[in-house]
Amino acid sequence: MKIEKAIEEYLMWLELEANKSINTVKAYRKDLNSLLEFLIIKQHSLKLKDITVEDLKEYQRHLASRLNKPTSRARRLTAIRSWLRWLYDEGFMAQALADRITLPKLPQRLPKPMSQAELNRLLKSLPEGNLLELRDKALILFLLSTGCRISEALALNRSDLPQGSTKLIVYGKGGKERQVYLTQEARKALDKYLNVRTDTCPALFINYSRSIHNDSARRLTQAGARYIVKRIRRQLGVWSFTSPHVARHTAATELLSATGGDVRLVQEVLGHASITTLQGYTQIVDVRKRKAYELYEKHLENLQD
Repeated sequence: MKIEKAIEEYLMWLELEANKSINTVKAYRKDLNSLLEFLIIKQHSLKLKDITVEDLKEYQRHLASRLNKPTSRARRLTAIRSWLRWLYDEGFMAQALADRITLPKLPQRLPKPMSQAELNRLLKSLPEGNLLELRDKALILFLLSTGCRISEALALNRSDLPQGSTKLIVYGKGGKERQVYLTQEARKALDKYLNVRTDTCPALFINYSRSIHNDSARRLTQAGARYIVKRIRRQLGVWSFTSPHVARHTAATELLSATGGDVRLVQEVLGHASITTLQGYTQIVDVRKRKAYELYEKHLENLQD
């Protein structure tokens, strides 16, 4: 089999069988084609059976010389390793070459939730004087209460929100269904926003740009959501609120604190496939507990003075 065909077969499997998103398939295509281009420049045989361990080592050295960020190299090599593993499992390749791919060691990056002081300021100060502000408040409270990815929130329609209920179904990565819950304040903000809408767009959150003349095209985009966050960040001085995804990090951290460290519950709410993904949040909560204990310790010392 030719390498190009093997890549296409794998991408088709990702989309149809593994139910990966369009963006994931697109990213894998780019990463796998980088290996193909490397082999073409090297004037290598483009048959699958001719790929060797030395070819993979040489490609890894090539990436190390071209990509300074370990994260960029790791992403590309992860795609190639997954492809090689699939080829071996499906019987298209005789050797288990995936085991010869070495990923660069990555520094642990903790998620960055909003500080509690800024979260408190945000919740107390979100304006709701006009239609745009009602939408913005409803969107932000929705994200903070459910912990949804922004893509999940923006894919929702008004019909997805059950009448008078604080729970609803969202669809995560790979179309996986999960139930999330709204706080009473988030539900009130959504109702207030929806009650004043006069458009016919089915989307739960919409764009009010004057350049859009067709209601059916008004669904809010991720770029639009980022702009909303940027504006509110400046307006209220909540500088740790840098993107819609920060609301998800914040929801996870605060929920973990509120439940006394119930990691399994947070995993279910956020829709994470692996519990190890939540380790960063537990570290943040542990730091908060340690700081609280230090304050308590000083408090006890002051009582003795």
